[in-house]
Amino acid sequence: MWRYECKRHLLYLLCGAVVGMILYFMWDESFFQQINQSLMETGYHLSDTDVEMAYHFRWLLGAVMIASVVNGVLILRYAMIKFNLSGVFLLVLFLFGSLLWLVVILFVGMILLLPSIIVCIYGMVTIRNAAAKNFRTLPKGDGSEVERVYRLHHEFKDDVAALALKCRKDSDRWTLIYVLGLVALMSVTLIISNLALTMLLFLAFAFLFVFVFRLRAQSVLPIEGLLYDQCDPLACASAILVYSKRGHRLNLKMNLLFAQCLLFLDDPQLAMDALVLMRRNRGNASVELNYYMLMAEANYQLGDRNSLEHNLTMVRSIRMNAGTAGNLMQQDTIASIQNKIYLMNQDFDQCEAFYRQVLPQLKVRLQQVNAHYYLGLIAFVKKDFEEAKDHFVFVAENGNTTSFRSKAVKYLGIIERMEPVQDHDESQGECDLNTEQ
Repeated sequence: MWRYECKRHLLYLLCGAVVGMILYFMWDESFFQQINQSLMETGYHLSDTDVEMAYHFRWLLGAVMIASVVNGVLILRYAMIKFNLSGVFLLVLFLFGSLLWLVVILFVGMILLLPSIIVCIYGMVTIRNAAAKNFRTLPKGDGSEVERVYRLHHEFKDDVAALALKCRKDSDRWTLIYVLGLVALMSVTLIISNLALTMLLFLAFAFLFVFVFRLRAQSVLPIEGLLYDQCDPLACASAILVYSKRGHRLNLKMNLLFAQCLLFLDDPQLAMDALVLMRRNRGNASVELNYYMLMAEANYQLGDRNSLEHNLTMVRSIRMNAGTAGNLMQQDTIASIQNKIYLMNQDFDQCEAFYRQVLPQLKVRLQQVNAHYYLGLIAFVKKDFEEAKDHFVFVAENGNTTSFRSKAVKYLGIIERMEPVQDHDESQGECDLNTEQ
């Protein structure tokens, strides 16, 4: 929802205002005299009194000007997300009408500056009230209660603390580089008057933006690897909690990854709590897909058929803006959720066909463990115990701390003594398929 962007929007406006005050405060009265002379060429000029007043209140003028530019850029970003505008299309518009677009951004940002501030304050107040109403089971909406419950039910691995702190340090460094680059860009563009050079600087910063944020995203890959490569949700969840904590305050980060860890620890309720705490940007289609995918998995483990079908409906309603790749991602998510419905309906032939189709394409160790586990359960129900054993052996050898590994070990023990308790164990397998353990 838009309310989740209000705090960030206000923070950006504040930073822009501070930068503007500092920059404009450094300029002397001769700068304003030069601006007045430039205006005289257009047939309009300021009086000496107006120039003097502008000089004395230059800090306020700078704050409003830079904050207006920031506001205009943010509004443009929201419009791009709303109407699915391509960044390439926007770049072409800037190249062929750069001055006009800069004037439009400044004008729109200035006109809507005060309304934006009012709307953001309103959004922050209402979202806080909503949180107080909806998160009664989570007294602290920052994630502290999630951490408390996690430590009560799961092992916390202290040995990943160093890794998590290094990842956070790397992430903070790239964020700082981006902010300093933005401040430098604003400073230079206010000093130079060459339009072509200004546009080159904007283009350079755009590439820097992409590069820095890519490196920032890569800084957390070691934490992701704990789950995806090592199949260790305990270590990954512990690292996320360390990463998210500064001092005594915990503001949960990487909610999607944390929820995924909890699902592989057979804790769907706490996973849903982590997802509820996540600040969702509904304009980001890929994040929305992952959100509903994990919600669907949690509802499947809880045996909530209605909520599972609702998750499928929501995924189908998402409007993708990433072309063919986005559509393929959406179709894969739909197929995965539909497969969970097949499992709840005991349509094991459809489920088996799904997992056999996707298994050769899976490169991530965690996904392979997941597919082998369900193929093992399906083979167990169908009394193909040799095939079931092969799948469970793979899970037992590669599942690490996931709940799948302990269950696979249990089924391997059952298969070893299958003859005397065959009928009972088949019923046990069907029950596990219906209720996710």
